[in-house]
Amino acid sequence: MEKKLFSVIIPLYNKRDNIEHTLTTVLSQTLSDFEVIVIDDGSTDGGGELVSKFTDERVRLIAQENKGVSAARNHGVREALGKYVAFLDADDEWTEDFLSECLRLFEKYPQAKMVSPSYQVRYAKKIVVPQWKSNSLDEEDCLLGDFFEMATGAFWTTNSSCVAIEKSVFSALDRWFPEEERVYEDFDMWIRIGAKYPVAHSNKICATYNRVTPNNAREIYRKKVIFSSTYFNTLSESINSTCISQQQKEWLWQIRDRRIVVYVFSLLSTRQRKKAKKVIKEWETSKPYKKYKICLKFATFMPYFIIDIVQSIRLRIF
Repeated sequence: MEKKLFSVIIPLYNKRDNIEHTLTTVLSQTLSDFEVIVIDDGSTDGGGELVSKFTDERVRLIAQENKGVSAARNHGVREALGKYVAFLDADDEWTEDFLSECLRLFEKYPQAKMVSPSYQVRYAKKIVVPQWKSNSLDEEDCLLGDFFEMATGAFWTTNSSCVAIEKSVFSALDRWFPEEERVYEDFDMWIRIGAKYPVAHSNKICATYNRVTPNNAREIYRKKVIFSSTYFNTLSESINSTCISQQQKEWLWQIRDRRIVVYVFSLLSTRQRKKAKKVIKEWETSKPYKKYKICLKFATFMPYFIIDIVQSIRLRIF
């Protein structure tokens, strides 16, 4: 089959109401040298049949039994014919210049193996433009000064619907998206790539991340325990690595602590008070997160109805 400049991989699972619009934003790109690989991960709502009606020859639909988003993305990478691989969730969208902006970044920063234009986050009643945590993002575009510093913030510049990666990178990784996990599987990938290669970013908003669509992962997991042993192991291994600076280890420690806060609160929200106390007791925090540990200790003694109120505030849809 003919090689392409970009392969766009879209995992699809029960997003029939969104996939047509998402695909349309891809097919409207000003850069035309790309293929679209939609991996239907065992959808039961007819989303795959809807994709099959697209007549654009650049669209390929591949069906697999339901194995999760990581297996779908990995399947897409194996099928990809592009020099670069871009990912897009089936309920998100791109501006028409997303791929051209990614190509511009790859050409301007040839040492970068992963690039990410900016994105906005759409809630029910509000659109939020993330503020990145990095000293290197004052310019229109740049190589990130420290990928780990950026990842200590509330939003990462790299997003599962706003990233492109040189395909050769995947052959150099010991593993791809962790198929045994259902959360943080994308963070695990970005942190491992960011540890090995320079990352380029631009402040131009080229994607929209929708947080309130049906079957959105945020909604599915909001009442479940949020924990990924693979991702936590990746962070722990990186912290103990001899290949990074002490400052980077401190950033990684904060990234891990941020996830532990979410984990403990998910334990309390699912009435696992005893386990939450155990995690807090064994938690050796970085300096900025000591106050969070104290607050969570108090939370373990709160009545559950108060915890539910706090959780509803944390997850409030704007």
